[in-house]
Amino acid sequence: MVVSFEWLPMILKKWGVILIENTWKRAEYETWDEAFRGMIAAVRQQSVRVASYTQAIYLQACEDPNYKKGISDADDRIKTQYGDLAYKCGLYHQLGKALVPPEYQLWREDFTEEEIAVYRKYTTDGRALVATLQLRGQKAKEKRRMDTTAEVPTQNIPWMMLRETCEQHMERWNGSGYPVGLSGNRISAIAQIVGIAKELDRLASETKSEKPFDDAYEILLAQENELWSPALIRVLKNAKQKCRGIYNKYIHYTMTLPKTVPLVERRADRPMGLSYRPMIAEKDGKPVAYEAIPWFGAIANRPGETETMEDIHEMLVRTDMVGDMAFYFLYEAADTVLRMQNCKLKTNGILLHMLPGFYSLGTQLQRFTQLYEDQPIDKAKLMITLPEETFLKINKAQKEIVGRYLRAGVSIVLDGYHPDKYDYKDLIKLGFRHVRIAPELYLQRETAALMQTLRDNGFILIGGGADTHDLLAWQVACGTTAISGTLSGVPVTEDELIRDCLLADR
Repeated sequence: MVVSFEWLPMILKKWGVILIENTWKRAEYETWDEAFRGMIAAVRQQSVRVASYTQAIYLQACEDPNYKKGISDADDRIKTQYGDLAYKCGLYHQLGKALVPPEYQLWREDFTEEEIAVYRKYTTDGRALVATLQLRGQKAKEKRRMDTTAEVPTQNIPWMMLRETCEQHMERWNGSGYPVGLSGNRISAIAQIVGIAKELDRLASETKSEKPFDDAYEILLAQENELWSPALIRVLKNAKQKCRGIYNKYIHYTMTLPKTVPLVERRADRPMGLSYRPMIAEKDGKPVAYEAIPWFGAIANRPGETETMEDIHEMLVRTDMVGDMAFYFLYEAADTVLRMQNCKLKTNGILLHMLPGFYSLGTQLQRFTQLYEDQPIDKAKLMITLPEETFLKINKAQKEIVGRYLRAGVSIVLDGYHPDKYDYKDLIKLGFRHVRIAPELYLQRETAALMQTLRDNGFILIGGGADTHDLLAWQVACGTTAISGTLSGVPVTEDELIRDCLLADR
């Protein structure tokens, strides 16, 4: 096996943004589809989700006779026959973004006042664009004008609803919105519905919590009489289960997962990374932790293939890269732990398979300290393995370094523990609190008694090799807190980890 190490000098280097020449030019759109494709992918994806929420809330409003009482145009516009139109209003509500460069199609907190004005203009531009497309859709060439901002009046209800949606969906009940600052029922009914649908999607996508959808709903309900009408809030309450179904539908393949800013860049062409295997605590239980397993690529003449840590470890030792690679994986695992914390996931954290050669190095305590400063995580949520065979080979001074790590709060799991090779009382003196029994000792009465003794002395037991139901059930009965194996699940990516944990709580 020949491995290319051209990427190694870049391991710890922060990657910059590659700037490309701006070739964007404002387009004149002839069809709805052309205009929709003029928006960046993230805006199109958001529009699809908002369209689904809009239709669900709109149809719920049609079923609520009290909602219609306070809206002057309800008899003409709040009708189930317009359910598909409501979806279209949600789909095209930000069509005006197709008329600005991509960098202004998504809101950014660091926009200047001038950039904010450019961004907000998509509402009025959207109305004008819809009016233009209406004429082109009718093939009324004689009515077209060179000035596309000039709007031809219409009494057609669907076209009026589309125009008003584009322009008014960012207006708010108390008059605090834009572009005009309309308030109350001066805001079109469909624009109010699209507005709250868009805000629901935004909050559910960005809220960093264990249950983003439920928290988003609570935020919206608390804004009654301020940003949203009481009648609309009542409709939203009644549409909650329908909206929850929409949220669950799109969380699989949209960027609706809570994000953090990682210290390790995740690129599709990275030559190394982590995969995460679920760890469970019950026979049919949910994941309570994840085992992080390093992988390596960059294999000459074998693109797309990866190697395990064991396959490449000797080369890392020979090239003196063990320390740097160990902390590369530590930072990646810490990024994942931080993201789990921000999502408030009910997990015990990450168990990272550490490169065995790491424990033959001199003290790395300063780098651990820097890691915890760079990524403010709960130290107990990031555990690393120390194979017992490695532990038995290192010298006394190196064992003392391990003890210093433990006393500094680094969680180390002694992996593959044999009680006849190292007394558990000596492990206590050194500072160990986590052990994983050697798999060959499983399903033995003496091992079950040992595990009970370890638990009585404050040890946390980690399990593994859960490849049969009998072995999994035995480890559960023996009090292990997290077990991995073929029965616990297949390795997943970080995004899949977060998604699965969020959906597990639904």
